[in-house]
Amino acid sequence: MPQEEPGFQRARLRDRLKKARESAGLKQREVAEQLDWSPSKVIRIEAGTVGVSVTDVRVLAEHYGITDQAQITALTGMAREARRPPWWSPFRTWVTQEFETYLGYESSASILRSFQPDLVPGLLQTEEYAREILTRLNTGAERTEQLLQLRLERQDRLVHSDGPEMFFIMDESVIRRTVGSQETMKRQYEKLLAVNEMPNVTVLIAPFSAGIYRQFRTTYILFQFPEDEDEMVAYLENSNGDVIFSEKALGRTSQHRPTDYLDDFWEVEREVANEVSREFLFDQG
Repeated sequence: MPQEEPGFQRARLRDRLKKARESAGLKQREVAEQLDWSPSKVIRIEAGTVGVSVTDVRVLAEHYGITDQAQITALTGMAREARRPPWWSPFRTWVTQEFETYLGYESSASILRSFQPDLVPGLLQTEEYAREILTRLNTGAERTEQLLQLRLERQDRLVHSDGPEMFFIMDESVIRRTVGSQETMKRQYEKLLAVNEMPNVTVLIAPFSAGIYRQFRTTYILFQFPEDEDEMVAYLENSNGDVIFSEKALGRTSQHRPTDYLDDFWEVEREVANEVSREFLFDQG
């Protein structure tokens, strides 16, 4: 079972506090007035722009009429965990705030689905392949090393037989594009085959012969979570930058729901892609 990271714990806590307030039939303004808090405090707590102390959580739980001790313990536990620094805190200088959010979802997910049209997914890259990509991005020697170490630690934490269930689909262009040298690619192919042997990991290739298929030009990753099977978060990479949005709290950055991308992924998985094989990887045609 993945360990839920502080950012994800904060999101879950905010969601539960908001639902508890609504169940109690209270508006944010009313809660602030009744608790003699500043008018903006409840708004900021539910928006996630301020931290929530254990004391505040206890006060809110009592005010909302929550008497079940197990529920109170769960809420205060979330508040404590949300205040921990995440495992990637040493790398914060080198990543964007959006990617920190991504790391929180990735580290907390029980199911991960990834589609890549142009490069091997970061979680499956060899060190050699990853270094070549990061170097080509001209990020500078120090940043390249930091981002490389972050990528390798992500792999160590997630890509093993006790990790989350993971499905990767790549377009055939990913494996035909030479990154580094032919030897680099051969070692990358071997890693893809080895990872696909894990019981919780599936690696698929959408062949050129499939022609045009759904979302074939879009990098997207879908996350589902152990405590909330109805929730799904989508991460998209596009020319306008990275976009993250959830099924329950749809942002204004996409016309589609995460479940729309799930439908597309399933269609490609069932009707287009084939499981990775030695013959296919090493056949350069």
